[in-house]
Amino acid sequence: MKKIVATLLLAMGLMVIANAAYLKNVPQTLIQPNGDTLHCFASGDEYYHYLHDAEGFTIVQNPQTGYFVYAAMEEGKVVCTDFVAGKVNPVEVGLKRQVRISSAEYQQKRARMMANVPARLKLNRDGGQNHGTINNIVVFIHLAGDQPFNQTYSDVNQMFNDSTDTPSHVANSMYNYFKYNSYNNLYVNSLLVPQSTNDIIVAYEDSHPREYYMPWSETNPMGYLDEETDPDDNRTTREHGLILRALQYIDDNHMIPQDLNIDYDEDGLVDNICFLVSGDVAGWSDLLWPHMWCLYTQEFYLNDRLVWNFNFELSDNAWYFSNSCMAHEMSHTLGAPDLYHYDDSLNFTPVGPWDLMGSNGQIPQHWGAYMKYMYGNWLSEEDIPWLTESGQYTLYPVSSASPHHIAYRIQSEDPDEYFVIEFRSPRGKFENSLPSGGAVIYRIDRDFEGWGNASWNGNDVLDEIYIYRPGGTTAAHGDINDACFAPSHHRTEFNMNTDPQPFLSSGYISSLNICAIRNWMQDSLAFWYLLPGDTIPSEIQDHVSDVKIYPVPAVTQFTVANSVLPIDVVQVFDMLGKCVYSALPYSNQWVVNVDGWTAGTYIVRIQTSAGISQNRIVIGK
Repeated sequence: MKKIVATLLLAMGLMVIANAAYLKNVPQTLIQPNGDTLHCFASGDEYYHYLHDAEGFTIVQNPQTGYFVYAAMEEGKVVCTDFVAGKVNPVEVGLKRQVRISSAEYQQKRARMMANVPARLKLNRDGGQNHGTINNIVVFIHLAGDQPFNQTYSDVNQMFNDSTDTPSHVANSMYNYFKYNSYNNLYVNSLLVPQSTNDIIVAYEDSHPREYYMPWSETNPMGYLDEETDPDDNRTTREHGLILRALQYIDDNHMIPQDLNIDYDEDGLVDNICFLVSGDVAGWSDLLWPHMWCLYTQEFYLNDRLVWNFNFELSDNAWYFSNSCMAHEMSHTLGAPDLYHYDDSLNFTPVGPWDLMGSNGQIPQHWGAYMKYMYGNWLSEEDIPWLTESGQYTLYPVSSASPHHIAYRIQSEDPDEYFVIEFRSPRGKFENSLPSGGAVIYRIDRDFEGWGNASWNGNDVLDEIYIYRPGGTTAAHGDINDACFAPSHHRTEFNMNTDPQPFLSSGYISSLNICAIRNWMQDSLAFWYLLPGDTIPSEIQDHVSDVKIYPVPAVTQFTVANSVLPIDVVQVFDMLGKCVYSALPYSNQWVVNVDGWTAGTYIVRIQTSAGISQNRIVIGK
């Protein structure tokens, strides 16, 4: 049954063109009809985003009065209350946090937006897809009556094109991000138009003001209605009209050189256009929010190439006008799906901060190894080999300069599911947004290849990628930020007896056995993979007995040494079990300074690079 459902969903997935980064807690400053200022936040994606206060109480605009009020849930619907936001304590008046639309209503919104989008998305790793140079076009747009851009032309140009790459500084630009994320397979150059001669941004000036691109209300009578109410003048009509007018402007003024290759893969389509609109997002507007979509209602050609994919960005808030958000939307153009759940009310995060398509850091983090293989076409089958024999294996960071030994695959008992283990290091270029470092282990469900994690419902629509984390089960979210396996996390093995367990999509607990995961603070990580019934060879285990500690008793210091294997972890505990010292030396010899410690007995825990641990008693005086 799962495979039948997945096949149908994949066919539907080929229709998905509109995508957006999921943004959280974007600051918003709103003006009430009486002139009062309301400070709040916006969270969500292109299909549904909502306003809320710092405590998570939802805020909506009353279309009759124009006031922003707290929301409540009545008969499954989000409704306005009489409580003006910021004027009452929502707890004292009995309101609930996290009031949002239902999953069914969310899917209806998404379906309406996608109803007329033809299939264009390709899942094809053959040939040169995502290899070479893409010439991205960036078009500045200024809505009538808005303030000018806050940035200079050179500021924006650096965000897209800065190629600075030295040992001490790698520019946080779209160009550098895809250069590193793709292992030098893809280069994204951006042409910004209209170009500037004095560093002041010149933009296409639209004939309509910002209010025209926001929903209708009593206080905004020029706003758009939904498609069901007005099929001829809704959000789609207005957005595509804006895009068409901007395109006509740059074409009439010959801003795109005829010799610029804007169709690198020769599919007849302009590779990508980014429309950068001055101003802030509107937290209650579906249109004024960063997203990727396509111009399916219009037919317009630049240099004899049809305009299709485009990214829509806004300029006035660093929370979303960042390389992270722009790289996320550009990744959609390259074919990458979202790895978060579109229905965020489920509060179940499959990937989180470990992939740009799961969550946006201020600096864009790398795609995971599987994503680079499946959607980037930057890894080959040989770059992610299958493990079929017990043994010790070495991993290098996903952010390495080359894809050599950055991940391994392991088949599960279900032929449609397998495991991937990779090494993530926050010291890597474009990886310092990661919450920590170590081995990250995840599950791939082949039934949902090409679909991502967008429409997971926990029943018949499941995740393509799920990262294991402490406390995570089929029914519990767990701690996605603590997903790394490493000695520093006191988590060096992964099997049916650990937390988490290697459960499959069905809940079946696999016999997978990964153990002796050693230190992530060097430029490599090692682990043992054991087939059922196998153990780490005794000669490796015996090496722990080669550990020597001297002198004992220790007066000012003692030395831990092993002539055979490097020592990964040294920890010292007092007799109450409190850790009083911890180090990750990765050295054959390590000195622990005990000068000033209270006299008494201490337990020293040593782990060698083979992952074998032993406790020794040391007496200090």
